[in-house]
Amino acid sequence: MSENEFNQKEEQQISISVHMKVGYMYSFLFQHLHRSFKGIFGVCISVAALVAFAMSFDGTADTTRKVVLLVIGLLFTVVNPILLFMKAWQQVKLSPIYKKPLEYTFSESGMKVAQEENEQFVTWNQVLEIRKTPTVLVIYTSRNAGSIIAFREMGNQRKELEEIIAQGCKKAGIKKIPAYLEREA
Repeated sequence: MSENEFNQKEEQQISISVHMKVGYMYSFLFQHLHRSFKGIFGVCISVAALVAFAMSFDGTADTTRKVVLLVIGLLFTVVNPILLFMKAWQQVKLSPIYKKPLEYTFSESGMKVAQEENEQFVTWNQVLEIRKTPTVLVIYTSRNAGSIIAFREMGNQRKELEEIIAQGCKKAGIKKIPAYLEREA
């Protein structure tokens, strides 16, 4: 379906404006990393290293081993989240894309993303999956990119918006959506 058909079709549409914030980007980056094999593996290694560090105080381990275990333990549990926050800050504060709000219009046909004169229309068939964090809903259109929609920015339209997204995904046959959205459809 083309953008013109999207605009001409008589269907419910909900529009929201999203002002990207560092917290929204951080939430996306954090869940994106920690739901990947690399992220899960890294956290497992860090937790194992922290357990080994705690057990190394039995008097048999040398100081070098303790330091190495502590550094490895802190790598994915403390250092990596700090680095992700810095990356989120850089992306939001330095990228010209996030200087102005993104305007989203959702309908049963798909979503339109607009910023000034630039527009892109995405049908629900083009969506790969939808993920939810405590603060944002991420609509993935490729393996590493997606639209970040903050719940706070949805305001009192959240329920209706989630219903439109759930129905669109159900019609498109998208299986990777949060369970609560499946109940909405």
